[in-house]
Amino acid sequence: MKNNVKIACRQPKVIMIYENEDDILGAASIIADQVDEYRTVLLNSEIGEKIKIIKPSVILFALSSVQRSIELYTKLIQDTHLNYPHYGILLCKNRESGVAFRSCIKGLFDNYFVYQPLYEKFRLKMIVHNGLMVSQSAEQYRGLNDEQFEYVNDELASLIDSGGQCKQSLLDSIAKCKQDITDSQTNLIEDTKTTKITSKAMIEKINKTHIEPLLAELETNIKTGLDDMIQQLLSKQIGLKELESKAIELNSVKLPSAATIAEAITGENSVIDKATKASDSENKAKRILVVEDNQIYRDMLVRVLAKEDYQVDDVGDGLSALKKIRANQYSLILMDLFMPNLDGINTTKQIKTINGGEEVPVIALTGNKNKELIKKWAEQGLQGYILKPSTKNEILEAVHKTAI
Repeated sequence: MKNNVKIACRQPKVIMIYENEDDILGAASIIADQVDEYRTVLLNSEIGEKIKIIKPSVILFALSSVQRSIELYTKLIQDTHLNYPHYGILLCKNRESGVAFRSCIKGLFDNYFVYQPLYEKFRLKMIVHNGLMVSQSAEQYRGLNDEQFEYVNDELASLIDSGGQCKQSLLDSIAKCKQDITDSQTNLIEDTKTTKITSKAMIEKINKTHIEPLLAELETNIKTGLDDMIQQLLSKQIGLKELESKAIELNSVKLPSAATIAEAITGENSVIDKATKASDSENKAKRILVVEDNQIYRDMLVRVLAKEDYQVDDVGDGLSALKKIRANQYSLILMDLFMPNLDGINTTKQIKTINGGEEVPVIALTGNKNKELIKKWAEQGLQGYILKPSTKNEILEAVHKTAI
């Protein structure tokens, strides 16, 4: 080759199959800088036997056209030269990227990279890195070191590291929760073989003994991860507004409801008789209106309150809230401060007019810590507030404290 690319490794984890030496110099140099156990292999009649002997974990196909790479890859599979787990990467010219994309989506190749004209060298490193991580050689692959990264300042590097650790902690918690639920399914099946339990009783047992403890543990882990991230951000003196937005993003991990998981475990669509439940709670439930423009947070509030047998209506802005209040009697209103059309303060002002002077308790939903603004809102009849982002317990505590 015309550069210092390592080509003599006898048992490479990564190989690149090529036809024209001049075409691959740039891409080959990038990978040689990343992986020691790497080799370029010229296409010839013995290519199948070579692959069968060395069994590379990652194979890059850089032939003269995408069609030739597809034909070669297919033949290697059909001839059982590639009969083990591996990661196939298609290198292509820019004009062939559409075909390459289709080949990946259809499940032939695992990924593709446009190498003519060569650009985005870090993306190619990322593709090869992912291939090695998911292949059989993942335990032996040492990964990338700091010298192979483009320089960033220490503050940003620390923030990236702490963010990655926080995300991995959350993913580990979710994986553990899923595994525990799977284990619980086996235990419940064995339990129902010896005892006769009605569907409703089974759901209650699932909730109390399995689902609720698992979700509580997951919620705690997510909160811990969130707190760690906040402390990292505070130590870097990031502005309050940016801090709150990051906290909301982390805290918006959508947990499945207990009923949803229970239904998945039992495989029964009729485990909870919704009609019967609605009838039983009709005379007990207090009617609450949730006014919040953030759809994810609004849905979470509705689920939490409905589970406590409250009748809940929800809207996304102040004007819609006033229309609801005109047509219905509410015992409590949970309302966001900043909303389109009409904000929380002005909406609260209008409620007395609609109700003929009668006050309806209002709990503020806000991520704003401006005490003067909250005080101004309180003067209009505010009786409590929930600081966003909030947990289930914080929401219910604020609701129960308000006389309704």
